[in-house]
Amino acid sequence: MPKIEEASLDEHRSRTLSRILTATERILRTSGRRGLTMAAVSRGAGMARNSLYRYAADTDQLCDMVLEAHLPVWSTSLTQALSQAHTPQEIILAWTRTNLIQAGHHGHSWLMNLYADSNDTQFRDSFLYGQPIAPDQKKIGSTDRTTGAMVDFHRQVNQPLIDAWESLRPGDARTGVEVTRGIVQSGMRLIDALAMEGGEPSRDKVSRIVEDITKSTQAVVETLSAEQTRPHQRDRGKDNLS
Repeated sequence: MPKIEEASLDEHRSRTLSRILTATERILRTSGRRGLTMAAVSRGAGMARNSLYRYAADTDQLCDMVLEAHLPVWSTSLTQALSQAHTPQEIILAWTRTNLIQAGHHGHSWLMNLYADSNDTQFRDSFLYGQPIAPDQKKIGSTDRTTGAMVDFHRQVNQPLIDAWESLRPGDARTGVEVTRGIVQSGMRLIDALAMEGGEPSRDKVSRIVEDITKSTQAVVETLSAEQTRPHQRDRGKDNLS
């Protein structure tokens, strides 16, 4: 049994868990989900791999643990911002701005896409568009618990965006959701690039990115909203001619 230097077993476990989560997050930030292995985490945490399995059964559970550590701050910030928005347009812009600000404060952009490269269409749709997973499709290369945590996380983050676009484009929200997410993810990559330059990104540079991306989102909202009303305008025009 390895020597325990901490004053108690609980303290030892807490400190070890902190090392594991730090190593896991470092790998996810730099190499993404595909670079995460139990061997890499054990090396990063400075512990034997068999000891790591006492804390997590596999890399899916490690991702779950990282999410659980970050979700409260993310959720609180988003909830507070959206509570001040009242129209669908305001909600989409608040969603954009808040997620970018979070990326600047905490480097959360990698969290947004932790499972977004999933090859399983139904799983991807479940958290991007709030669609339920069929009972016979619950396991998707992951544990049920991890799947549930991921779906809950992404639904919580994405549902306000989905609902807002559904209000603007009933039955045709997917384009708006995808484009908005794509723009925000591009902004997050720009913020991440600032961090990779060394040191803490300057507030002015981050603020400029946030403002530019928010304006880009606003242009998308205006364009797609206008497209939605054109068929109705054409129909009214035909009625007036008849």
